[in-house]
Amino acid sequence: MRTPHPALHALHVALDALPPPHSRQGPALGNWRWTVRQRLAGVRSLLLNETDTYGPAWRAPEGSGLLDARNTLLERVRVYDTLMLQTPEPDVVRRDLMRLLIDVDNHTARVRDALAASPPA
Repeated sequence: MRTPHPALHALHVALDALPPPHSRQGPALGNWRWTVRQRLAGVRSLLLNETDTYGPAWRAPEGSGLLDARNTLLERVRVYDTLMLQTPEPDVVRRDLMRLLIDVDNHTARVRDALAASPPA
């Protein structure tokens, strides 16, 4: 990951802690699901707080699609938050969440680039 943001790192660590297949019964898998959902909440907060943190970047011409991209990522976070409790295949959700993690990392880099390119206020 390019972004050393604590919320992204925490989700990555949680995803890597998926119990091995032979121990996915009972509390081990439930604890993993709960931890991942908590870490997803941190990623959601990161995305929601971007408008406060990077205010000028949203108004810059380079940032015209950033708000739409952020909203799409927020919707994906919402969907996976629900899937964490419903899916019988944690490996599939883990793979998809790793992809989401990369996409959020790329998005935050684009936001920073747009902020750097925008004129000072």
